Amino acid sequence: MKLQNILLLFAFNIGMYNAYAQNKLTNPLDGKLLLSANYGELRPGHFHSGLDLKIGGISGAKVYAVDDAYVYRLSVSPYGYGNCVYLKHSDGMITVYGHLQKFNTVIANFIKDEQYKRNSFVIDTVFTEPVFRVKRKEIIGFAGNSGNSFGPHLHFEIRNSLNIPINPVSVFYGISDNIPPVIKSLTVFTLDSFMNVNFQRLTHDISLKSVSGKHDIAKTVETESPVFFGIEAFDNVNETHNKLGVRKMYVSFDNAEIFGYSLDSLGFDKNHYINSLQACDLLINENRNVVKTYVEQGNSLNRYTKVVNSGIVEINDSLTHQVSIVLEDDCKNKTILNFNIKAKEKSRKNQFLKYLKSNCLNWKSGGLITCKGAGLIIPPDAFYDNTYVELEKSDTSVNDLSAVYFADFHSSPMQKPVDIIIKASIADSLRDKIMIGAFHNGKSFAVNARYFWGFVTARISSTAHYFVTVDTVSPHITPKFRDGEDLRKRTNLKIKIDDNLSGIQKYAGYIDGEWALFEYDAKNKLLTYNFDTKRVERNKRHSLKLTVSDKKNNTAVFESSFVW
Repeated sequence: MKLQNILLLFAFNIGMYNAYAQNKLTNPLDGKLLLSANYGELRPGHFHSGLDLKIGGISGAKVYAVDDAYVYRLSVSPYGYGNCVYLKHSDGMITVYGHLQKFNTVIANFIKDEQYKRNSFVIDTVFTEPVFRVKRKEIIGFAGNSGNSFGPHLHFEIRNSLNIPINPVSVFYGISDNIPPVIKSLTVFTLDSFMNVNFQRLTHDISLKSVSGKHDIAKTVETESPVFFGIEAFDNVNETHNKLGVRKMYVSFDNAEIFGYSLDSLGFDKNHYINSLQACDLLINENRNVVKTYVEQGNSLNRYTKVVNSGIVEINDSLTHQVSIVLEDDCKNKTILNFNIKAKEKSRKNQFLKYLKSNCLNWKSGGLITCKGAGLIIPPDAFYDNTYVELEKSDTSVNDLSAVYFADFHSSPMQKPVDIIIKASIADSLRDKIMIGAFHNGKSFAVNARYFWGFVTARISSTAHYFVTVDTVSPHITPKFRDGEDLRKRTNLKIKIDDNLSGIQKYAGYIDGEWALFEYDAKNKLLTYNFDTKRVERNKRHSLKLTVSDKKNNTAVFESSFVW
């Protein structure tokens, strides 16, 4: 698309939003708009693409169409947005309503018919033409906790005609807020360079005990140079105690802006850049969301408003310099942190004696790292910057299938997984059960793998100890009722399903030999069948058969009966 056409389309979208802003969209819920999470909030591996709206902690609140539209997409999933409605409006704008407890009656009947036609709980239907039209303030469903949700709420999004989520608060909805953002800590990092690889050292980590408004740090920070900064912060709004994300940040050095970002509209293709925006090591090791001013070579996040020298400050004199950090929320409340910084003499100790030239990788080129019996194949653009990678054989032993190898990416943020290859001795009967197991910092996990010519390979994306293992254990099925139990006073029956390693791949339930709709709540590992008088006769004994398979085709079968 030509630049002129892109600019025209952008101008059209801005005009469209201004028109909407003058004729406010209706609230998708009753009562005040209360946020539990805001747009652009930092999440594991992605930016939050909408608003999380409070519903009082109890599922069932009515959810309304914010304006006239038609149902563009319907999805049901045990993951993601769970039960979700997508509406398309006359100008191409899309509104999204996720984690619903249930749909309105018309949509619910359509969904159920589709599920029985396809013999599938999971549904994702896109309508190429209007089938269901809705009016402004018409009920489209009821808010809940379905999908990847950990408390009843409504996830609400507004997307432009290019399907890019935008910030609803800054354009469409006014939120009462006179509370400035809060800074929890200031981190100063020093950069050391070896073979064009920048090693980041945390030299100062200053807890600020929830600074808001304007604050000056009295003591001058003395550090080696060059440096960059990290800010751990959150925002509050009136009438809620939830800690929200901070939308804007600016950093100045001696009154000249060197770094800034503003999270206004973020395409889904930009989500992975959050791994570079954040200080990866602090997130992994301390669970802290620290935004750093250093912008790596491969970070193409288009929400930076100003970046000078990649956000790095070089202090080449003995003078004291001033740093100012400004945070701003949707309502233009600001917090300003000022401090002085001064360079000290750099340590003469050789810090790179243990590092190998061959382990320094160019981020654009990738490379190969090997040790006896294993290797890492690193594709181009796997990292955001030149990186140092190590692979070592460990003295630890887990099983007799392979040795254990430690892959160390030195907290470098990744935008693509890399391939690990481990030599292994696997019987023919077990080759379709192979996985790569891993453990690090007290946590263990496993990833799918495949076997070829005496080696096992898998995609990995984190520092850990890796080894070959197999999954030969079928999923566990635990009913929440007794065999033959009278369930006539219940509205449903529940069965817990779980798998020890590879995870649940598929399941199918049959009542009296006919496929039955079991809804899957993955986070609670629970299947629920809601009794349906159209399909299951009352006051009779019924047979039940459930098959559950994991991702390595280990299958468990459960058979029982009940009265309903």
